[in-house]
Amino acid sequence: MRMTYKAMVALVGCATVIGTVGCTQIDTAVYEAGEELSPQISSLYEGSPYLGELRNTLLYGELWERIELSKRDRSLITIAVLQALVRDELRLHIPRGLDNGLTPEEITEIILHVTFYAGWPTGVQASLLAAEVFLERGLSLEPLPRADQNVETVSYTSGAYAAVPRLGELRNSLLYGDIWERPLLSKRDRSLITVAVAQALYTTNQLRTHIGRALDENGVTPQELSELILHITFYAGWPAAVNAGGLAAEAYEERGVSFEQLN
Repeated sequence: MRMTYKAMVALVGCATVIGTVGCTQIDTAVYEAGEELSPQISSLYEGSPYLGELRNTLLYGELWERIELSKRDRSLITIAVLQALVRDELRLHIPRGLDNGLTPEEITEIILHVTFYAGWPTGVQASLLAAEVFLERGLSLEPLPRADQNVETVSYTSGAYAAVPRLGELRNSLLYGDIWERPLLSKRDRSLITVAVAQALYTTNQLRTHIGRALDENGVTPQELSELILHITFYAGWPAAVNAGGLAAEAYEERGVSFEQLN
């Protein structure tokens, strides 16, 4: 049965994770002004009623409605982070992403991109879940365009790869020479995804680098970066957000960004 974005239902699904199978009740409802939690959804928050209240008023009533990032961009980064953290809620946010304007092909590109920052097992799990959703909705993937092999990319050398030289080669030829050049997602999209995942995984050095690339090379504005950090806070936790916020503040100061302009 096709699950609609506005349906006030609780999905009881069996999510297959690498090596394990478990059944998890997932909150699939979307808050609308004046609505109460359905009985099914309320049961998810019986152990923390105020959390259920905040789910309506803050998470869906405010955060997802802020205009500083589109719904499509919010789904883009939410899917990326839930894959990276191996969360069952990915089963909810893949269909929500489709309803928010992501194409099946874009979702497959998110999964591919995140795999190289969060590990192969996360990509396998996310691919399985996406295939289930596409089948439920009667969707099939169009042929996926590959990177233009004639595009010149900058080769980097770093002491970080001195001990693993093959990894340095793959960083240039595969990660930046192929994955980052695939055309289904823009460089801006890929920067949003990478910063979100680096925030969620608390990878400080990589996060510092990708905040700089997002601002200087890939068209992410300071306000969008600020909003990304706020959004991911509620999917990856407060400590990771404080770390990311500190790095963003350093980047803004270096670039003369006025903090008064941020919402």
